[in-house]
Amino acid sequence: MILETVNEADLLIGVLEIGAVIIFSLIVARGLGNRGIPQVLGLITAGVVIRGLTMTTGFPTEPTPELIYLITTGALGFIGYNIGAHIDIFKLRDASWGLPIVLIGEAVGAFLVVALLVNFLLQDFVLALLLGSIAMATAPAATSEVIREYNAHGSLSQTILFIIAFDDILAIIFFNIALSYAESTFASSTLSLFEIFSPIIIEIIGSIVIGVILAFALRPFHIEGVKASESAEYVFPSVLICISVAGLLHLSVILSCIVFGFALSTLARCEDRACVRGVERLSSPIVALFFILVGYEMDLNLLVTPLILTILLYFFARAIGKSTGSFIASSLTKMPKKVTQNLPLSLISQAGVALGLAAYAFTRLNELNIPEASDMAIILIDVIAVSVLLAEIVGPLLLKRALIRAKEIKDPIPGPLIENQTNSQAR
Repeated sequence: MILETVNEADLLIGVLEIGAVIIFSLIVARGLGNRGIPQVLGLITAGVVIRGLTMTTGFPTEPTPELIYLITTGALGFIGYNIGAHIDIFKLRDASWGLPIVLIGEAVGAFLVVALLVNFLLQDFVLALLLGSIAMATAPAATSEVIREYNAHGSLSQTILFIIAFDDILAIIFFNIALSYAESTFASSTLSLFEIFSPIIIEIIGSIVIGVILAFALRPFHIEGVKASESAEYVFPSVLICISVAGLLHLSVILSCIVFGFALSTLARCEDRACVRGVERLSSPIVALFFILVGYEMDLNLLVTPLILTILLYFFARAIGKSTGSFIASSLTKMPKKVTQNLPLSLISQAGVALGLAAYAFTRLNELNIPEASDMAIILIDVIAVSVLLAEIVGPLLLKRALIRAKEIKDPIPGPLIENQTNSQAR
């Protein structure tokens, strides 16, 4: 019997802890939401509190690496699907020629300002390139969840969704080039262009192919006799398949799911996006756990690190670069006035992708067994960790303010994550 090899008590206690964590966090999110604070920030705050409870009382127990991986990968996959599914190609047709320019403007703006200021003030060209490339990434999770939470609609929301769907790709490309340069500098060796670009191209193309193939495979379930409200029952496990296949092939989970969501919703043309909201409702506990975990993993002691001046330099330089680049690009492309004025406030959040790139650089630089490279790896991971903490606090608040100024949302008092999604579906 399989049950004979399972410790039922530990398993059931684990389930109890997960349920208690979600309920506690939703209560905190509702309390902060009643004061106008986005629920994403409320869930992150609850994660910080839960970390304190774990350290002092032992309840709940510390999550295992396997559980962290499952929650993180699963949530990013569903967030990617939601981002792609909410990009309405028919609404973007009039501004489509300008969106890639705005995307490049905000990403390159962040890279240039961070790289130039870090190199000028710290006199470290390699660190400047690495931090500049990481600065290009915008947190898709927190950003898209604020838009979803307040049910925001309009040209600003669509522009933001387009940017967060693709600027991580630019960040990954620039980062791999910067990391290859850093390794060759420390090791006094050179890499060919093929060695630098081939892994990036394979990951991007492979992720797109996986998303498109699954979208066409699921198309009959949306069009041939299945109601939009019922299709979520087919889409939810299909997103799980997309996550698993992309992970097994070492492709980008979030990019695969973005492409899958975009292609599927475009092919199906779900009436009032009913199928999208159904998947949002089913995946909401996983997404809630992800933001709780973000808060749980935050180490507030890093706020008093000796690197605080470098951290603040990176944080403000990135914010200036994102804001300036997006403003100039949207002005040149004659985007709607509300986009030009409010987009600079909307792209401050930064989280998983930035941390992932920093952790990858930390591993690669340490593998060189060169003291200077190891020292830079430590600086890089500390700077990104603390700046992400700041960005996840400030970013959602600024984004909400931008959406209100653009009149794409009113200033509601939202309910908890799961309840809010259910209510939006009912509307």
